[in-house]
Amino acid sequence: MLSFHPFAISRMFFPESAADAAIGGLLLGLTVVLRTVLTGQVLGIAGITRGLLARRPATPKVAFLLGITLAGPLLAATYGSMEPMPPLPSAASASKRVILIARLIAGGFLVGFGTVLGNGCTSGHGLTGLARLSPRSWVAVPTFMVSAAAIATVTGSSSALPPNPIAEGEVQDWPVAAASAAAVAAGLLLCGICLLVMHHHLGLDISKGKLVLELCSGMVFGCGLVISGMARPSKVVAFLDLGSGAWDPSLAFVMASALLLTFPFFQILERSTASPLHNPWLGAAWELPKTSPVDIHLVLGSVLFGFGWGLCGMCPGPLWVLLLARPSVEVMSVWLAMLAGMGVAVVVKQPQQQQQQQQQH
Repeated sequence: MLSFHPFAISRMFFPESAADAAIGGLLLGLTVVLRTVLTGQVLGIAGITRGLLARRPATPKVAFLLGITLAGPLLAATYGSMEPMPPLPSAASASKRVILIARLIAGGFLVGFGTVLGNGCTSGHGLTGLARLSPRSWVAVPTFMVSAAAIATVTGSSSALPPNPIAEGEVQDWPVAAASAAAVAAGLLLCGICLLVMHHHLGLDISKGKLVLELCSGMVFGCGLVISGMARPSKVVAFLDLGSGAWDPSLAFVMASALLLTFPFFQILERSTASPLHNPWLGAAWELPKTSPVDIHLVLGSVLFGFGWGLCGMCPGPLWVLLLARPSVEVMSVWLAMLAGMGVAVVVKQPQQQQQQQQQH
């Protein structure tokens, strides 16, 4: 029988856990702000990942994803506290492993399909869309949060993806998280300052330097995912599963702390026409998403993404982090399923996109 214990707090939650989540969230928010200020582009991991399916994926997008992927093994060696999957007992039957992988594949496919259909995930809609007061994001985020919590609670995601004892032992004290965040943030700031000097004071071509910036941005964003706990599927489902009797609310601090930086930034950016933010600091123009109405594709995509996230505990960003940090059949299965889901969704949406283009012309 399904049990519901909304006030039974997990032992995984303690002040240090909330501090780590908040520190990681600040690092994610800082990456979004700095990348937007410098390049004029709004960050969305699902959109960047979908770009890989193009015949000629944009090189900056590839550099950003490479940065996230490299952050995984970097912090796996120095920070720890990541697990790809719960280790199955040696005596576990092959059928249990098959069931687990089937669950993960289904979750990965729904994550990929839903993010394309709904045009965003926890980063695009959550970190930037909410901060921009986008009506679509304010519909999408509650929708995928409710659907993720529902499927995680009904299917018992916390039991399917329990904490890894080794990862639990690797969790660092919050001062270590703060020091790690400060170090990688300083690296990103230094990269941006160097490019600004080269561009505005020395008049040098910084086209290749922008690739370095994207690489550094991806690494810092990936570090934020690790420090916050978002790269731990067990911690994600412990937040989403309200029926486990061991609810872990610490991940709520991730988005809250990130929005402390992104919300005022985007409000100033979208309301200011004559300020230092009038143009991106490295040239070009702002590439802010156009306002579009809420439609059935957004709602359905958000529901499906939430279902997938609640089943596997991983969304696009953490999947890239875990790809090299904790390589395994399980992680690779989810990653490939996510790409497959995105590919199918792109095909499904093509008629709608062609119709919109014809109406514009």
